[in-house]
Amino acid sequence: MSDDQDKLYTMQEIADNIGVNKTTVYRYIKKNNIANAMIQGNANYYDATVMKRLKKHFGKENARHEERKTLNEQLIETLQQQIKELQQELNNEKNRSDKALLAKDKQIGELNARLKESHQLQLGLQKKLRMLPDKSNSPVVEADAQEIINQEPNNEENTKEETHKKSFWKKIFGD
Repeated sequence: MSDDQDKLYTMQEIADNIGVNKTTVYRYIKKNNIANAMIQGNANYYDATVMKRLKKHFGKENARHEERKTLNEQLIETLQQQIKELQQELNNEKNRSDKALLAKDKQIGELNARLKESHQLQLGLQKKLRMLPDKSNSPVVEADAQEIINQEPNNEENTKEETHKKSFWKKIFGD
């Protein structure tokens, strides 16, 4: 155990041991003014107490990081569940719309069939009317025509009365 206490570590070794980036270790050491145990060449060496201190600090930070991950995972799960629910709701709405469209298509089909029947009946009636003998020479038709002719003079008398009733200025300047 005294070997671990006496052993010196570089920033890279500390970072690899803790599982963080070397830059992160450097920033923490600089921020907390931690003194190095020894300098050899361009490398700073730190003792086991610094290693323990950094492990303790970054262990808590890693725990918080893991906690954030679990919160993110929970959020992702919640969002995925909401997506599934919305997809199910969308599918249900689509099924309702499809059923409504099928009902409308059925109604349109029935109306088209009735329209076709009505058209066929009209064509049949027109054929029957063409097959009937021409009744323009019949006495009933001639009597109806005579009534119309007799009514026309009455119409002329009505127009004469209307012109007689017009005011003086209307008679001069017209309508």
